Amino acid sequence: MTKLSLFLFTLALTSAWSQRITDRRTADIRGGGGDGKCTIEVEVDDVAEVEIIGRNATIRTLNGGPATFRRFVCNQEMPLRPNDFRFKGIDGRGRQDLVRGADNGGRAIIRIEDSKGGSEGYTFDIFWRGGGGGGFNGGGGGRYDNGGNNNGGGGRYDNGGSNNGGGWNNGGNRGGWNNGWGDGGGWNNNGEFNFSGGRRGSGSYRDRNGDTRRLDQARVVVRNGGSLTVEFQTDSGRIVFGGAVERRQGRRIYSRVRASGMTGELEMEMGSQNTVNRITIRDIDLNWSN
Repeated sequence: MTKLSLFLFTLALTSAWSQRITDRRTADIRGGGGDGKCTIEVEVDDVAEVEIIGRNATIRTLNGGPATFRRFVCNQEMPLRPNDFRFKGIDGRGRQDLVRGADNGGRAIIRIEDSKGGSEGYTFDIFWRGGGGGGFNGGGGGRYDNGGNNNGGGGRYDNGGSNNGGGWNNGGNRGGWNNGWGDGGGWNNNGEFNFSGGRRGSGSYRDRNGDTRRLDQARVVVRNGGSLTVEFQTDSGRIVFGGAVERRQGRRIYSRVRASGMTGELEMEMGSQNTVNRITIRDIDLNWSN
């Protein structure tokens, strides 16, 4: 074997080794129906990619020490073509990015880059819509993202509560989100929030062609199960974004929404007396204010 051939062979072997599968894991299924959610925790030293299909996951080390799984827990097996697939990084000192969504083929790939020395733990969640029965984190009749939408007086949103006590609805008896920054009785006192308002030229966004469009009036509906619809009148017609509330921070709620082939991270700032002050959607440069 010539020196050149040996060099090329070594280079190919090194490349293949540097992108090796270093761990596999089958999901620990806990819970039942409802919207789907998996929590994955891994340990990475430099660069790795996590691939998830169904209830199986592999981790491929692209550079650095062997990456491994710490945890892979789901409330159900991810379907082949999950509806409204979403990704959310939870913790870790480096970057976590969704390289490939599972919407169009059942295989999700998340890339993790840890640029600092030594290994680091990373946690992320994946979500999808579908099925029936419990909440995001499963368990029939469970809360939304840990148990159920109502569940009597203790089923709180994100296991911390939208207020200090009831769930999303709880009969409309001071059990919703407002409780101090609206009328005190939740989404219009019946577990659902409705808002319409705005004026001509209230905002703008960038459409699929990259053109800037004017936004006029907005209509927002948040249902007691957490689903979210945001509709705008624009200078080119109507556009409707749909998604599900993922978390609340003070007067702001957050969601991953989509419309007409566009997706983005929505942030909505609520006002007093069941109003909306401001809506932004990242990735399409949408900004609207009341």
